[in-house]
Amino acid sequence: MLRLKTSVWFTGLFAFFILVSPAAQAQTGEEIMQEVNAVMGHFPSAVAEVNLTTGKDNRKRERVLRLVSKQGDGRRQLIATFREPAAVRGVGFSTELDIASDERQSWVYLPSLGGVRELKGNQQHESFFGSDFSYSDLMGRDAEQDTHELVSQDDDFYAITSTPKSKKDAYSKLDYKIAKSDNTIREITFYDRKGAALKRLTNIDFEKVDGVPVLLKSEMKNLKSGSVTLLDRTSIQVAVELFDYDFGPEALQ
Repeated sequence: MLRLKTSVWFTGLFAFFILVSPAAQAQTGEEIMQEVNAVMGHFPSAVAEVNLTTGKDNRKRERVLRLVSKQGDGRRQLIATFREPAAVRGVGFSTELDIASDERQSWVYLPSLGGVRELKGNQQHESFFGSDFSYSDLMGRDAEQDTHELVSQDDDFYAITSTPKSKKDAYSKLDYKIAKSDNTIREITFYDRKGAALKRLTNIDFEKVDGVPVLLKSEMKNLKSGSVTLLDRTSIQVAVELFDYDFGPEALQ
């Protein structure tokens, strides 16, 4: 059974939920994506227990991990720790993003090596422990990282194309499909640096907390290999009091 909790410390939105706020009056892609940031600041912290299933056809791998996220003061922070199976228990990953500079620091902890190593450059855009998510995908994106164009809309959806400002970004562009009914992002298509469609994120299921849709289940599909990763949040606690020392290389150890 899913358990959703709130506390009295904060009101905000977990960055990994990838939500948008009411944007009925927004006329441009920039305005709509600024509404994304407005709602994403609603719950600035969250803790989630996650089932991660990755694979293709009958070759699937299941893992259980804990995701913790915090944002504020121009930064986003995340730490992930594997719980099951025993072979990966204790393995961890942490990342911090400075929004203004678009600079990211990431670290991995491997108990077998007894230490933390920093991920450099393009390593941060590699596969997250064999899944179809990259390390950087887990953090989500801030509207300030991209420029946004409202390409089209109908009665049900906005279609927005976002182009990263940084030439070092792993993606050349991202296509968003946003539901007007509840202002959630239902789909993102990611394009590689050559402009080819690389993978597609589909947000499958939401539940409202204090009237705000919270993402429960999402799927990332590699459009080239056919591999699929399902990320299922079995419990979520939002608005948790967290501190800087809960993240980073020291926290991983």
